[in-house]
Amino acid sequence: MWYDFPAMDDPILNSTPIRSVCFTGHRELPASRSPDYRRLVANATAAIRRAYERGARRFYCGGAEGFDLLAGKLVLLERSRHPDMQLILLLPFTGFGDRFNAQDKAELQRQKKAAEEMVFLSAHFFPGCMAIRNRQLVEDADLCIAYLTHSPSGTAQTVGFAREKGIEVIYV
Repeated sequence: MWYDFPAMDDPILNSTPIRSVCFTGHRELPASRSPDYRRLVANATAAIRRAYERGARRFYCGGAEGFDLLAGKLVLLERSRHPDMQLILLLPFTGFGDRFNAQDKAELQRQKKAAEEMVFLSAHFFPGCMAIRNRQLVEDADLCIAYLTHSPSGTAQTVGFAREKGIEVIYV
């Protein structure tokens, strides 16, 4: 398996202009008060800022529990500093999020209200709709920011889509 995690200060990561970013990551995150969680938030924030510095203004999030919601939250925090940043929610079906726990459901609702765009890929759930959403996230992006800790997973599949497309992946 390919786990070539480039350093975030790699000069190659700073050279190519980009317009749009997608996020992919696991639903399970480190405990919210742990050093691992703080490191994840710091790395993801740094990656978002670096993408913005390179020209990215559109940030595509899939809206799932865990890293997707965290990424959306961080984009909105950065948008307070850079009002030209756009949060685009790319959701697999219209009822997506209805079964989330109360906290995640509230966060998704907040992001829906704050997003510049919200796209539903289907009117209903069907087998494979998440993979279609993941592929669409990559199709719309020039850069992928990933929280990938294990495989097999939907996150690993999405990183694979990004590699197939030939876009840069930053691991946080």
